[in-house]
Amino acid sequence: MNTPSRILTAFVATAALAAVTTAEARQGSFRARGSNGVVAGSAGPKGGVIRGRGAVQNGDGSVTTRSGGAFRGANGSKGRRQSTTTVNPDGSLTHSGSASATGARGTFDSSGAVARASDGSWSGGRSTSATNSTTGTSYSGSTTIDPATGKPVHSGTCTDASGAVIPCR
Repeated sequence: MNTPSRILTAFVATAALAAVTTAEARQGSFRARGSNGVVAGSAGPKGGVIRGRGAVQNGDGSVTTRSGGAFRGANGSKGRRQSTTTVNPDGSLTHSGSASATGARGTFDSSGAVARASDGSWSGGRSTSATNSTTGTSYSGSTTIDPATGKPVHSGTCTDASGAVIPCR
């Protein structure tokens, strides 16, 4: 990661932390624009939200775009998402992202990455898990790209509160 990318990532992360941790103490909204992106958010007695996005041209001619966001609700719920995409001069690209949330009804977590080669072929996958805190049921699954066909292949399992496998609905 080049220096402008590090600076942008640090700026967005610092702003997100500051806004989300003070969301219940202050009210209002803000928007800050820099040479590589923008950060915006709002906070009030019921929680807060922040989003950020930026792009940089790398020394090798590629362009990297990063975005992220976070929220905190008055009921203790919170969540976040982030993604990074790099597009190279030869047409290849990489993308990665993740998201998670937790609240009174449960939790979820998802992350994955995908890449396109300069010849147009794709590779990558995503994994996701979720748990319902009311019933104790959970889901765990993943999707990958079959390199032979280029099509997605999915597998997933649902379990009840005791850990027994149940049908996914």
